[in-house]
Amino acid sequence: MQIMPWGLHDGVVSSCIQTLARQVHVNTPADIPSEIVSAAPRKGGWMTALVAVAVVALALASWGGMRARVLESARQQFALDADAVVATAEARLVRFAEVQRGAAGLVRVAATVPTSDWEAYVDALRLTRAFPGFSSVSLGWRIPQGRHDQLDAWVSGAVGEYFDIRPAGDRPIYLPVVRVAPAPMDLSRVLGFDLLSDPARRVAAEHAWRAGDVALSAHTAVRGDTGEGAPVFSLVMPVYATAAPPLDEAQREAAAMGVISADFFAAEFLESVLIGRGRLLAVQLYDSRDTELAERLAVRGVDEPSARFGAERQLHFGGHAWFFRLSSTPAYEALIPWWQAYVVAAGVAALGALVVVLVGMLGATRRRADRLAKRMTAALREKDQRLRLALEGAQEGWWDWDPARGGMLASDRALKILGVVERHPASQLLAVWRSRLHPQDRAGVDAAIAQHLDFDAPLDMRYRIVLPDGLTRWLRTRGKARRDATGAVLGVAGFIADITAEQLAAEAQTRLAARHASALAALPDLLFEFDEDCRYVGYHASDEGDLAMAPADFMGKRSADVLPPAVAAALDEACRKVAANGGVEHVEYTLNTLSGEAQSFEGRVVRVETGGFLCIVRNLSEFRRVEQELTRHRDNLADLVAEQTIDLLLAKDAADRASRGKSEFLATLSHELRTPLHAILGFAEMGLNRDLSEARRTHCLQRIELSGQRLLGMVSDLLDVARTESAHGKLALAPVDWAMVCRDVVDECEALAQAKGMRLHLELAEHRCPVRADGLRLQQVVMNLVTNAIKFSPVGTPVVLRLGVREGVSLPADPMHGEVMELEVIDQGIGLPEDAAERLFEAFVRGHPELPDSPPGSGLGLSICRQFVEAFGGRIAAANRDGGGAVFRVQLPCAQVGVVTGVKA
Repeated sequence: MQIMPWGLHDGVVSSCIQTLARQVHVNTPADIPSEIVSAAPRKGGWMTALVAVAVVALALASWGGMRARVLESARQQFALDADAVVATAEARLVRFAEVQRGAAGLVRVAATVPTSDWEAYVDALRLTRAFPGFSSVSLGWRIPQGRHDQLDAWVSGAVGEYFDIRPAGDRPIYLPVVRVAPAPMDLSRVLGFDLLSDPARRVAAEHAWRAGDVALSAHTAVRGDTGEGAPVFSLVMPVYATAAPPLDEAQREAAAMGVISADFFAAEFLESVLIGRGRLLAVQLYDSRDTELAERLAVRGVDEPSARFGAERQLHFGGHAWFFRLSSTPAYEALIPWWQAYVVAAGVAALGALVVVLVGMLGATRRRADRLAKRMTAALREKDQRLRLALEGAQEGWWDWDPARGGMLASDRALKILGVVERHPASQLLAVWRSRLHPQDRAGVDAAIAQHLDFDAPLDMRYRIVLPDGLTRWLRTRGKARRDATGAVLGVAGFIADITAEQLAAEAQTRLAARHASALAALPDLLFEFDEDCRYVGYHASDEGDLAMAPADFMGKRSADVLPPAVAAALDEACRKVAANGGVEHVEYTLNTLSGEAQSFEGRVVRVETGGFLCIVRNLSEFRRVEQELTRHRDNLADLVAEQTIDLLLAKDAADRASRGKSEFLATLSHELRTPLHAILGFAEMGLNRDLSEARRTHCLQRIELSGQRLLGMVSDLLDVARTESAHGKLALAPVDWAMVCRDVVDECEALAQAKGMRLHLELAEHRCPVRADGLRLQQVVMNLVTNAIKFSPVGTPVVLRLGVREGVSLPADPMHGEVMELEVIDQGIGLPEDAAERLFEAFVRGHPELPDSPPGSGLGLSICRQFVEAFGGRIAAANRDGGGAVFRVQLPCAQVGVVTGVKA
């Protein structure tokens, strides 16, 4: 309810207040000179009296108007409360009709419902709790005259004594009650009672059958056959033999099987629909407009003849109408906020008193206002001077973009920051500023300005400018847009400062922080940071397996809350000593870590100058293990020295072999790279000869291209070798269908084989299993073997790929399984050199390089294949066939489907 206390007078009062506010500077009475106070009544007494009379009249008018508004608002609220009572009653009836509709569906499906099932069904609905006033729900079965035998099926399923249709007599149709729940104390008075014998229920049942929906009865008794008890009403829902009510009234009459009838105590039902403010109303419920007691269903409260509010409402439901008579009670009328009228009158009176005082003080304070204006002008000048000094001290300048004044204004300091030496017109200064923006910062500056103008985002920009002498400076610009009442931008003003030194210092600090972070990442020890209360506020762990628990379990907590008491006490004592004496304190302890093993640690606690403590923890488990190992071997030092000597000799021998292999590799690599390079340089020199014919020059270019392709292939192979040997190369090992890989390789190499008149045959065994490998690298291995077979085989000979499971074989990487997947690549070529089967898989080793027609190659392909196969946990070998040619065998372990791992090659 909206309160408008002044009505038509509020505009007059507001106008007076605004006029006084423009003319008067309000002072406290202590600020007004005594001569002005004493002279005010003599000069303006009649005006004050006139204003006082007007204030009293305005207060009375406001009180009367507000009282009328309060009364009208209360009347409207009463109408809403009355509507709410009727709406609540209708909602309750609709809800219960849905319950009856479900019961009707149950009866239609089950045909005959035993008494126990009916009672269990009704009890599960908890109708007494959900619907106050509910008495019982019964099933009435429609039986034509002369078909009393239809009652037998219901009598046989009833609990208790035999029942028959009551009252006796011949009627065209009977509607006896065959099931009822909750069961009354005297069940015999209900079972068999013909609902059609009660006029009110008969009218409701016939309407329900005709309408195909719920019907509301007139008031009756809770026991319709005796007329005893408090007034009740019934809700009747038809039961049809069809799933939905027939569309035609005659069809509905023929399909009617019975009704679901529910009785409600009218008084309790009426009490339940009075909620909220409605409980303070007096309500009478009638079956008709007639207000005789015979037509009254229920009454709640006393009918107050002197009630301030009254209303009548109708509720039409189920072919019947209820009439509500509602009136207010003293308790309801006590809620009317009459106090608002008195508050408005008091407020008007107080405001009027203030107006009287203001009128009396107007003349005296006018002169004081003039003096105050002069002092404020002087204060503003002083503040302006202070602002100028502050800007000079902060080394900032101001600027103001004002289109109405023709452009952009700026202070001398701002012009100096922008490097503007010569004076420019205001209309050109903005263009000068934009021309000096760094090209990489213009888009960001434009976006920040657009965000501020369009969405009023804060304008605080950091950007670079390029001065005429080529120097780059960092600037910071802040500002705020001026807008009119509609939000349109009138201009923008703000400050500008040179932050080059600050920006360079920040960049240096960022680089220093990055170096510290890199150093911290390389630190192998654990690092914990504590605050003054010894709570964990930070940590660093190169291996979180050394932690005793997850970081979420100890961050923000004290050591005593998460560590064993002895360890926590030692750590707290070290922090106290460091806080008191400085220096470094050492703490040694043993903890169970996340790796599941007890580890020995040494902690060093130091004080941080900015507050708190730093504890550097080193894992001593390996050191302790070595120490124990030395102690264990202390009595057998000679044997230990001999054993270590042998290990050193073996290591030296391995290092020597590796060094020789490296030297051989470099020598071979130099030779292999020098050959195509010499060819390129030689043919390039020949091609530069101007006397050379065009055909000869073309031949030189072709030889250069061929040598370049050979050199490129060799470099690519070297890169593959480097990637496989690099510790950073990671293979994605997963179950791979090797047969699919072989099919893809055969399809890709088919054209190469056909060029030599050869055929590729892929033989796949029925029993196969996926292998654990990197699919892309495995395809590279198969591709290398097949292309080698094609290159080293005569024209017109076949190349066979045979893939299947080989049993009785185990690999070192998978010794528990006795079967592997094996691929054989068989050719009919020149075969392998004698005693060179193993050397073929070394870098730069080629088969039959002495032959004049030996295919070109780098000698790295098989070396790469072996490294990939061994990384997959398998092995690769080669041998000569008895009938000529060679066979290459690759064996890989079978993989379990769904397992995906990653290993470093």
